[in-house]
Amino acid sequence: MRPEYTERDAVDTPNTKAARQALIVQVISQCKVRSQAHLLELLAEHGISVTQATISRDLYELHATKLRMANGVPYYAFPQMQSTDAQAIKNTAIGALATWSADLLVSSVAKDNFLVLRTPAGGAQLFASTIDNARLDEVLGCVAGDDTILVICASDEAAATLNTSLLRLAMGEIDAID
Repeated sequence: MRPEYTERDAVDTPNTKAARQALIVQVISQCKVRSQAHLLELLAEHGISVTQATISRDLYELHATKLRMANGVPYYAFPQMQSTDAQAIKNTAIGALATWSADLLVSSVAKDNFLVLRTPAGGAQLFASTIDNARLDEVLGCVAGDDTILVICASDEAAATLNTSLLRLAMGEIDAID
């Protein structure tokens, strides 16, 4: 689905990072951008020619999230779009917990209402973001360093339950948290 552009959209865009990123936000807000290649095509229609690596960095800096439509087709969205896509973000993140638990979870310890997760170096931010985006009822929030995540849970029992669930996800015993 191509967005409808008005003459106002056809103004010359300077070849700057800020202008490019503003255009990326505009394009993704107006249509379901399925991939980085799709985004490159849409930007080219506006006279913006960049590499896939530049688009990848831009999407990362803009905190773009890849969601899935009901039919499973992926698309990009931004945090400010979460109010309309909250359930899609939650569904995507809950599914991602299985993948990231298997790939990143080195250890998990529950103590009182806290959970301390260890990841390989550089993995904590990604894993904590996935936990936050899953919006699990028992999780109040996460604090992530480089390889350690502190998960603050609503209760001691919630921390113990989440600990067990994440370990089971990591070992492939279950494929999602209910």
